[in-house]
Amino acid sequence: MSEENSPQDSQDIDLQEEAGATFHRGSALSLFKSDRLEDSLALLFALAVALFVYLMY
Repeated sequence: MSEENSPQDSQDIDLQEEAGATFHRGSALSLFKSDRLEDSLALLFALAVALFVYLMY
């Protein structure tokens, strides 16, 4: 296997470095298989909350 396609490199694709600390940006912590699904459900949830607040107040 070449060095540029090693499995370790694919694990490091979402690493960020800030103030000397290296960490994953959080995509590995998601409950969903895709970011698009997560974003869509978050948008629907926000719309439901906004509609509830609009109708109740």
